[in-house]
Amino acid sequence: RFCWQAPRYRAHLCITLVPELAAMTGSKTISSQQASRTGTSPNKSKLFEPTVTAVLAAVTSLYKDELKPYGRILLKRLREIEAGDGDVETVPHIDPRYLRRLCENCMALCVEPADGREYAVLLKQRGVSFVDVCSRDDPYPESLWTGIEEYFENESVKLPALPGGRYACAQVLVGRKLPCLEGRSLGEVCHIVQLAVSQRKILGYRQGCMVPYSRSEEFMKERAAARGVAVRASDPQGPAAPLRVANWQDVRTCLAAILDSSTSPGVGMVTMSNVKRLFRSRFELDLSETVLGYSRLCELLEDQRLHDICEIHTMGNSQAIV
Repeated sequence: RFCWQAPRYRAHLCITLVPELAAMTGSKTISSQQASRTGTSPNKSKLFEPTVTAVLAAVTSLYKDELKPYGRILLKRLREIEAGDGDVETVPHIDPRYLRRLCENCMALCVEPADGREYAVLLKQRGVSFVDVCSRDDPYPESLWTGIEEYFENESVKLPALPGGRYACAQVLVGRKLPCLEGRSLGEVCHIVQLAVSQRKILGYRQGCMVPYSRSEEFMKERAAARGVAVRASDPQGPAAPLRVANWQDVRTCLAAILDSSTSPGVGMVTMSNVKRLFRSRFELDLSETVLGYSRLCELLEDQRLHDICEIHTMGNSQAIV
């Protein structure tokens, strides 16, 4: 029996391992010394090494939250459980290789590959029912969205910025016990946060934090795009002098050259997050989507004037590839 009081959203979770799972946890487990010999870090004094029982409890808690137990989420949840009511940042980090090896050697768990080097950890004796937090489908009633909009419109001045990560932001919102989110799982709230940013324009980003959309960088870019002017973000690593802003002919020529020479993440591909940097470093040009009439770079790259040069694909981890 494993009990956990989650400080971030005050959900009390008690997990009792059924006899079959309890018996299976020890049949193929490995010690920290064995894990070290299989490639994990030998510096154990600075790492937290959870037990198989703790991993099973963490995975089960993510099932309860309707969150698929991807490795990166499982790493966070294990540290949260270990912290209890304390600060999670005081808990040492976990070697991801150690955790994966531990899961692979537990007969109660099934490790399946995901995009890139990511993986998911599933319980063999449990059905699967997770919320797709990246889905564009909006199954929530309008009353929920009205409640969220009213909350941020009324509280935007008084409340501090929310964490920039979807998972951490959802935890804070659940902890605030908004009436419109009553009864929603953490997985659902993660999805609601995603939709609030990507489609509903209720939330946005500012300096890495989540803020009401009217205070976000995206809102400022929309206003700049309407006027056809550039948004100058303060970048301490940026060029000392302003660069010339790229026009449409520059965009076509430079983008074609970038894709023609790119080999990462694949031949003729480049991650969208690197496009502006490459314009600056290779061509000394500032690629400003707002000057060209768009508030988002992805919308600019989907303009019909670039259809013969590039197209955008989204990977399973939400990373955009040009």
